[in-house]
Amino acid sequence: MTSAIRELKKHQIRTLFNVAIQLLDNGHRDTAFECLIKIQGMMAAFEQLDNVLCAYAKLAESAFITYAQSRSISPFMHTVRMEASIQ
Repeated sequence: MTSAIRELKKHQIRTLFNVAIQLLDNGHRDTAFECLIKIQGMMAAFEQLDNVLCAYAKLAESAFITYAQSRSISPFMHTVRMEASIQ
């Protein structure tokens, strides 16, 4: 996979994550979890293809679940942690 495609896929995961957080914060829990399901689907798709993207999707999944459980941690901090963990 080229680095340009990898970055595009990371951007798509990050976008889904951010949308899911916004939906959750606005009370649209079901739709937020639909975004999580899409992230999980991407994680499964990348499992045999690209370890970096699979790890990135797994991190997004974990960050969303942690946020959904606590709601006291800023979504910005999850994004910062996601970026720092992958690099």
